[in-house]
Amino acid sequence: MTHLVILHALDSSADADRIIETFEQRTGLTADVRGDDRYYELHDEDHRERIVHTLTEIDPGWTDHLGFKLPG
Repeated sequence: MTHLVILHALDSSADADRIIETFEQRTGLTADVRGDDRYYELHDEDHRERIVHTLTEIDPGWTDHLGFKLPG
């Protein structure tokens, strides 16, 4: 089963870009970019659980720059 995770840039800062770029490098995920949103299709349940952990390792203040968005 595929799960969709959407990361939304809360600001257009260099920090948001840096966090997203590092996240993609570490996870090997490639996003479908739609404006300020990055859509990721996950096929592995364990991978989904590591997203917050990975973002926090990259930058403990990641929530100042990125948030999750519900598909809609």
